[in-house]
Amino acid sequence: MPSFTEFNSIFKTIREIDLQAIADEATYQTWVAIVGAEASGARDLATAFYLAPRSLSPDDASRVMAGPILVLIEQSAMTERAELVVLVLNETRAATEAEREAFQKWVAAGKKIIVLLNREPTDALALSLGEWAGARVLEGQVVKREFLEKQFVPAVLQLLPERRLSLARNFPLFRSAVATEIINETSVANAGYSFSTGIAEIVPVLNIPFNVADMVILTKAQAFMVYRLGLIFGLSTRWQDHLAAFGSTIGFGFVWRTIARQLVGLVPGLGVIPKIAIAYAGTYAIGRGVLEWYITGRDVKREDIDRFFRDALERGKAIAQTVADKVPKVQAPRLSVPKLPFGSKKDKVLELPAADTNK
Repeated sequence: MPSFTEFNSIFKTIREIDLQAIADEATYQTWVAIVGAEASGARDLATAFYLAPRSLSPDDASRVMAGPILVLIEQSAMTERAELVVLVLNETRAATEAEREAFQKWVAAGKKIIVLLNREPTDALALSLGEWAGARVLEGQVVKREFLEKQFVPAVLQLLPERRLSLARNFPLFRSAVATEIINETSVANAGYSFSTGIAEIVPVLNIPFNVADMVILTKAQAFMVYRLGLIFGLSTRWQDHLAAFGSTIGFGFVWRTIARQLVGLVPGLGVIPKIAIAYAGTYAIGRGVLEWYITGRDVKREDIDRFFRDALERGKAIAQTVADKVPKVQAPRLSVPKLPFGSKKDKVLELPAADTNK
């Protein structure tokens, strides 16, 4: 369940206005060094960086961007420019003195390090944690996709969170995980925004026409989400190319009808909880529709978008209820009126009803 304790981070997505900054982040060259002996599995890991749900198109960005730096331990000096070093050790032997020396140099240099024990999980992992202090130690076979997706990819993203767009654009192995994060974050951000405007709507002193602005803000966040997804899946940095790709394949008619349905939740008087749930589900449905096309390559139908919306609506309701339960009750505003009609000599206080956050 997403946390709403940090509204500043939630609204980061809402406040973004610069597509160029997003493009720069995605096209940044992230250097990853994979170090290991010929029989360690290092080469297999480097190859796995290009695992994708379907065949890469000829103009996919990952085809022209630099791949991981694959080196033997004797060439460890080549890791100097790397932001992340992955040391792959074969299950059949202990680490060599050269590998240990190189590791200590990486630790001293402040490198982000993963030591990958290329073997079936054993009971000896605890010993390895002490031996490789200063690194993230993983145990699993690099030829198994499940291990890579459930353990290796999350570990890399945790060590390099600021490089996630770059990692996904450079290396297809990271795309599904990063896409899921982006969709979830944008959905939560739109839900949080709907919550904030909903609260304003039911406090009479703040009741200003938010609804037109809501439509613009939520739709903008969704458009930026689609742009990010396109970048990490190798499309060009021109947003016009994204429109061309999605307009014919996904069908913007279905997408915008889903947005229209979502915006019903912004009608004054409907209540805060429905607004949060609908904003979350509408954004999630659009993101999942885009991701479905990338993963399968098939056209996304109206029924697909509807299914994604229905699935997400229940989560949206749960998120909305969690927010309503956690937010402190709003105290009734007190407005001092210096002078009232009918010749009153005494200042009076106009009491306004408290906001009902569970409306």
